[in-house]
Amino acid sequence: MCLLRQLKNIGTYLFLSFFCLLITTKAQAGLSELRFGRQGENAVRVVAHIDKKTDCRVFTLQNPNRIVIDFENTELEKICQKNMPEPLLFIKQVRAGEPIPGQARVVLETDDLLSFDEGFFLAPTQKNGDWRFVLDLEKDSNNTSSVMLPLKPQAQKQPPARSSKVQKPLIVLDPGHGGADPGAISYSGKYEKNLTLNMAKETKAALEKTGKYRVLLTRSTDKALTLRGRMEFAHKNNADLFISIHADSAKNRKAKGLSVYTISEKASDREAMLLAERENKADIILGIDLTNELPEVSNILIDLAKRDTMDKSSHFANILVDEMARKVTLVKNAHRFAGFVVLKSANIPSVLLEMGYLSNRQEEKLLQQKSYRSKLAQSIVNAVNQYFNTIYE
Repeated sequence: MCLLRQLKNIGTYLFLSFFCLLITTKAQAGLSELRFGRQGENAVRVVAHIDKKTDCRVFTLQNPNRIVIDFENTELEKICQKNMPEPLLFIKQVRAGEPIPGQARVVLETDDLLSFDEGFFLAPTQKNGDWRFVLDLEKDSNNTSSVMLPLKPQAQKQPPARSSKVQKPLIVLDPGHGGADPGAISYSGKYEKNLTLNMAKETKAALEKTGKYRVLLTRSTDKALTLRGRMEFAHKNNADLFISIHADSAKNRKAKGLSVYTISEKASDREAMLLAERENKADIILGIDLTNELPEVSNILIDLAKRDTMDKSSHFANILVDEMARKVTLVKNAHRFAGFVVLKSANIPSVLLEMGYLSNRQEEKLLQQKSYRSKLAQSIVNAVNQYFNTIYE
């Protein structure tokens, strides 16, 4: 009887162990593909396709120089083992394996010093059902040490000293989307990229007419720009204010109203979060050069923005909302917060203007009317005037 009970206990234990093992096996992610993409002369983007998001860490080994990517609770699928990508630029050799059960490891042997980041995950899309882990590697030509260093935000350069003749403030207007990326498409098939460009040009003319400002556009034609490239354009020209211009879209055709966004680690609501995710992924949709793109497309690094800059951004946003409220319809709580990449400047006050909803028939028609856009442009001018009057008092 005692022996029978022991056998039953052993049988139960074996069954439960097998059941747990089965669950664990099914719960494991599968690494199915690894590919490289050239991102300019000195940078490579590494993309790993995986069927579910999992813990991942990136670290270096030396003699020889290697970058190691470990995926926890992951198995390396045979199709991935058989189809390793060819070496590219500074990547001399690539190999993958499972050093311990439940861990997939990718090793990239490099011939030079590199800067790298923690990497980030992109969620599945309708066209691509996989999660994708993305890691950007860049040749660190200025580093003469023998250590590969994590990519860190570069210290912001001090703006050049102003001459005795005081320069007019420089405002950079950023028409959203462009080129292969149409942005939102209206009820009747109008493209956001064209409306934002028209709005930017009209606003530029209105600001310059005051004689108080210098104004530049990130694009003046129908061309594609990276999100990072738009921000770098403002930095290169030492802008005093950055305004990104967009038009929204929603499943609810009744949704309408203008809104103004400033950067925040935490979105003000779900709609703001989803909007930021759509806008931040524009570069990936385009498939264009992302050489200088920061990796945190969905997860904003709040520490990149100085407190003073954030305060000034919010100050201008509040002024702009008040001015717009005098002439057009606004959404409820029109000053909103989300993690837009183009607003991540550390020393340039920045806002993102959503002119209205292209999915709403009424607002779609309004945004195509020059008289309506003139109202918006004049409100921007009034807000800019008030902003610079207050910060220079």
